[in-house]
Amino acid sequence: MDNGIVAYKCPACGASLPYSAETADFHCEYCGSHFTKEQLDVPIQGNTYSAFEEQPDIDEKQKIFGDANRLYVCPGCGAAVITETELSASAECYYCHSPVVLSGRLSGEYRPDLIIPFKKSLDDAKSQFAEWIKRKKFFLAKGFGSPETLDKIQGVYIPFWLADCCVEGKISASCTKRVSSVRRGDYIYVTESKYIVDRDGSLVFRRIPADASSRADDALMDSIEPFDYNSLEQFDLSYLSGHNALRYDVPKEQIFSRVSTRATDTAEEIFRGSIKGYDSVTVTGKDIKITNINYKQAMLPMWFLTFKYKEKMFFFAMNGQTGKFGGTLPVNKAKLALFSFGIPIGVMLLFHFLAMLIGV
Repeated sequence: MDNGIVAYKCPACGASLPYSAETADFHCEYCGSHFTKEQLDVPIQGNTYSAFEEQPDIDEKQKIFGDANRLYVCPGCGAAVITETELSASAECYYCHSPVVLSGRLSGEYRPDLIIPFKKSLDDAKSQFAEWIKRKKFFLAKGFGSPETLDKIQGVYIPFWLADCCVEGKISASCTKRVSSVRRGDYIYVTESKYIVDRDGSLVFRRIPADASSRADDALMDSIEPFDYNSLEQFDLSYLSGHNALRYDVPKEQIFSRVSTRATDTAEEIFRGSIKGYDSVTVTGKDIKITNINYKQAMLPMWFLTFKYKEKMFFFAMNGQTGKFGGTLPVNKAKLALFSFGIPIGVMLLFHFLAMLIGV
């Protein structure tokens, strides 16, 4: 396996060259030049993509950095680049701040097939997050949503499995249709016709997503769907420049149950939705199976924020393509109780005082 790293340099001035979500190309923040991915693929003097072997694991380094960390050499300045985990697929040099891509982490079976580049910039993430919590700010924990907190937002590419599959099945339903309704005295007599309705068929699903990182919360990932797959590109390492990225550690066999549940539940909804013209529909039986499943590995963009409140960690994510937010807000229970109980009691006391003044 290739254990190297690559860094993308500006062909004009040699500065680091991250991918820009704002301009959808590679923007040099120093000289202002813009380049497309295709232009970076063309060998240009001063823009050689250098690969450096991962440093050998020795006892001294393991004692300092821990078993999960690895040490690389920055191709920009030659300084050490330390990654926090074996799953990290990108890093930043703490000396020259050059973004580097750990190409060895995404080679072979770990190389993704597809990627959706970031569409939302860091400024977008900060402003939209601030707007998201604006109306709830009174009830939130002190400091949450402050500029210092928003500065901790990080852009990360999360690995996903995208599943294509076929679903074959059938459902049976007991249905009723009202024929007549007649009032006789104090009673209403209703006449209904009952039917047994069957539906069966085959459905094809494409790109059912399931995150492939044990570090990503499944419910949080589901909450910021959907992604627009029209923006999918063939994977290229250059898109990772300037952003964090994780390598997958959840094999596709482990996410089969999630994919199967989503596919079969949706198929049942479609079959159930095709039964129309009845006053009531009750599904009494079903037999739905998933077949011919195939997977593609994709990198999908997220903006992440973590916040610690009363020894509990709160996690938030924003879809790096659409801007949709997900997460559980850290509520100040004292303020919430004041609003829920204090204000109504205050209003009641005010009315009582006014009633006494007018002698009611």
